[in-house]
Amino acid sequence: MKSVLLGICVLLSIGAYSQDFKKDPRSENLKEDNYDAYQVSQISKTDLLKALEIAGVRIFNCPIAPKFDQTYKLVINLDEYVNGKKISTKNISPNQHNTYSFYEGEKLYFDYINELKFIAKDTESDSTAFLNVEVHGNTTGINLKKNKERKYQYYQWRRFYKADWVLDKEIPVLVFASSWYDKKNSIERFCGTVDLSRDKNATDELLKNSPHYFIISYKTFR
Repeated sequence: MKSVLLGICVLLSIGAYSQDFKKDPRSENLKEDNYDAYQVSQISKTDLLKALEIAGVRIFNCPIAPKFDQTYKLVINLDEYVNGKKISTKNISPNQHNTYSFYEGEKLYFDYINELKFIAKDTESDSTAFLNVEVHGNTTGINLKKNKERKYQYYQWRRFYKADWVLDKEIPVLVFASSWYDKKNSIERFCGTVDLSRDKNATDELLKNSPHYFIISYKTFR
């Protein structure tokens, strides 16, 4: 009788610890989120970018065209303007040429860069914005100090979508600018266009009226 009970216990023990294997048919999203709490299948990239913007984060990816076929010096400059006058220029380049390096195995290679990437983040105090500049893994960062003089004054980013390089010429890619006060209508105003390279009048309006702004640009030269 004891041996029978012992056998039953052994079988129960084996059954308790045995594992049945089966190919998991679920999507990768459900594997990472068992209860579909995040509803990944219903969220687009635009939704994620909007969420980042609510958190004070903006991402700007600026492709460089035409493709480089020889080595040049390349600098990314940050120019600050107050009341239309340039008050400072800073080199914010993470590297000083239009090339970058990478390893394949143990061998070092070089290639030409094809984009500039910028990630901006408002600080908690809203008195500054942090700008991260990345060129194929090389990064640098800088704080942009805001000059707020009115309660409802705000800053926004605007981009030049067309930013093809021209040798020895400064090419603007981003503007970070303050709103301005419209006395006639008693409101804060800002340029409505998204792409400054498509609307010269809107660009002129922004740079003429904004009391404080930064222009981020790059330049290639020998």
